[in-house]
Amino acid sequence: MRSTICVAEDRKACEPCLKLLLLSLNHWCPEWRVDLFYPPADEDFRAWLCRVPRVHLEVEGLQGGCGWNIKPHAIMHLLDAGFEEVIWIDSDILITENVLDFVSRLEANTFVVTDHTASAERDDTNARRAQLWGLSVGRVLPSALSSGVIRATHAHYGLMQDWWNLLQSQTYLEFQKRKWTERPIHMLGDQDVLTALLTSSKYSGVPLYVLRRGKHILQFDGIWGYTVSERIGNLIGEGPAFIHAGAGKPWSDRWPEKLEGLRDWVKWVYLDVSPYTLWAMQYKAAMECDVEWMSPHFLPSRLLRIAGLGRPALSGLPMAVIADIARMAKWVRGLGQSRSAFVHAGAPHSAPEK
Repeated sequence: MRSTICVAEDRKACEPCLKLLLLSLNHWCPEWRVDLFYPPADEDFRAWLCRVPRVHLEVEGLQGGCGWNIKPHAIMHLLDAGFEEVIWIDSDILITENVLDFVSRLEANTFVVTDHTASAERDDTNARRAQLWGLSVGRVLPSALSSGVIRATHAHYGLMQDWWNLLQSQTYLEFQKRKWTERPIHMLGDQDVLTALLTSSKYSGVPLYVLRRGKHILQFDGIWGYTVSERIGNLIGEGPAFIHAGAGKPWSDRWPEKLEGLRDWVKWVYLDVSPYTLWAMQYKAAMECDVEWMSPHFLPSRLLRIAGLGRPALSGLPMAVIADIARMAKWVRGLGQSRSAFVHAGAPHSAPEK
């Protein structure tokens, strides 16, 4: 099967993470072709590409799309170019082993996506994203999916076309102009649209292989993104194959000189022990750009890195314990509020006597 890995980026500020992905692909999957869509590529970047000889650079970009919404368009473009299999990887992901051969051994009609974080907005009870898009429901998934890693073949061309059409709809484009917190759940981003389609009757028969959070991919989305159980699994040798930087972008974030308050402390210290950053450090010498962001910025994060022996699963473990306790307390509080509302609404405490 003629295959390629597809990567696209249109932000010059994200060049560090783009280099890291390409270096990790070159290390673990040196025989795989990579098609890179990167319009901001300058002469320095083109010269740097000699380090990753299997990368084919496209600087013209793809007409009619940008950012994460470009995914189905890019995949169809490569399928039209004669590739039988396209594996999309977000630019802020690192790989830690050669898993692509395994993915390509799946049946041609199997579509690969990933788990998302455990945050509340990822809930997709009763396939509500499909319903909100006005699609008939064909199956229900435990939660909304992530499109950070995708494997598609010609068997999924129709899915890619419908995905692209919805991403180009006027309603979706209008909501993308709003802040993320002001968008409806089915239009938060491209992956919510993909989830709607995969739970619809039209595509409910498409076999799915979901890369599981913690086991196959780390979704480091702030303090909720890397749980204690996931860390323990990684310590005993269970993955991960992919590490997603998620919400924090340590290469481009403006690091504060001083931490103000508990919330600030938790956010920035936790980002400073990001598993993405700790894995990225092995490629520092090959980056040929500013890598100061990989060094610890604060004394607490420096101490956590030392205590964790530099291992990604260990370095943030104490903070992950606190985050898990907070998440559990939030869940219990929400359960109690729901029960209270149920009782006050007139629900009987027990079955009525006959």
